[in-house]
Amino acid sequence: MKDVVVIGGGPAGIHAASLLARAGLNVVLLEAQSRVGERAICSGVVGAEAFARFDLPTQPVLSEIRCIQAVSPAGRKLEHRTDSALAHVIDKGEFNRALARRAVDAGVEFKLGCWVNTLEVEKNSVAINYRSVSAGPSSIRAQVAVITTGVNGSLNQTLGLARPRQFLRALQAEVTLPPNGHGNATRVFVGQGVAPAAFGWEIPLGNNRWRVGLMTDQNPAPFFARLLGRVAPQVDISMLRIDRKGIAQAPEGRCVRDRVIAAGEAAGHIKTSTGGGIYYGLLSAELAANVLIRAFRNLDFTARSLGDFERYWRSTFGCELMVGYFARKLIGRLSDRQLDSFFDAANATNLLFRLNGRLNFDWHHRALLAALRALLALPGAVGTAC
Repeated sequence: MKDVVVIGGGPAGIHAASLLARAGLNVVLLEAQSRVGERAICSGVVGAEAFARFDLPTQPVLSEIRCIQAVSPAGRKLEHRTDSALAHVIDKGEFNRALARRAVDAGVEFKLGCWVNTLEVEKNSVAINYRSVSAGPSSIRAQVAVITTGVNGSLNQTLGLARPRQFLRALQAEVTLPPNGHGNATRVFVGQGVAPAAFGWEIPLGNNRWRVGLMTDQNPAPFFARLLGRVAPQVDISMLRIDRKGIAQAPEGRCVRDRVIAAGEAAGHIKTSTGGGIYYGLLSAELAANVLIRAFRNLDFTARSLGDFERYWRSTFGCELMVGYFARKLIGRLSDRQLDSFFDAANATNLLFRLNGRLNFDWHHRALLAALRALLALPGAVGTAC
């Protein structure tokens, strides 16, 4: 009998496992991939605040983001530039492996190549059945389980746990580009012809390497081909390794039940405005670990005891998730003409300068609400957008 089984070896799962093991608990982490960080699909943008708060490893950092340009359908620009790093761009696979080494040092046992089939909640334990690449069918029991399986929601569905309100579909590839006249600015592209309901991106990695991608609520393939032709016309799309991923948007339902907590992306704890999952995933894991450590102290693993996790995450970043979700939905309904008008008005009124005190890379709701007020003040905006 283990104390905790963590299912999923992304940043949230590894961080939760580390914190629980450091508290003296016997922790096993099950990961479906045969190597931590294998096929870790992510834009790799992590805010500077996350590095400071969690003392994250810096070895996987590839570049810094100090300038972000938003580009309208007609090519108009809004630019936010700072003297210090807003965020760091990481190699996600190496990042996960660096976190895993810390977890091993804390005492976490990793079982790799183990795909979980079922999780059954019993009176005094949870029973987890999985298939191991090396040993075939197997099982393990623990006092509690933490589900951090990313967007794979099969366990959540079986257990009646939270599901996203919506999934966006993302594509991304790494490309080599000649100097493009934009320096090392990270560019965000919006518009119905670019990425309906969301946006595209171009992220510098250094040494003329870039991550180009987008997310949308439609089939992303034709939009990705169009964006790639725009920013990298010399690149043959057929020669690229294109990564695909679903992006969960705004959880509905509970994240806990007796002896089980779903955390991180598995609970829909990602930034709904940008689709970034690492920082909120780490926050979610920390809150889950704190609740479980207290549950072990009190020997109470009921849904009522673990329910503090629901209150904690909602008070910490719940507002961010809902404001980001509805702001993205609203802005996603604007026509390209309206978006260009908003860029013109924002530049004419120096909107970004006026929002400067509200701009934060990881906490968006104040700036989003102010921007929406400015957007809805445009002639004709309310009638068309709402």
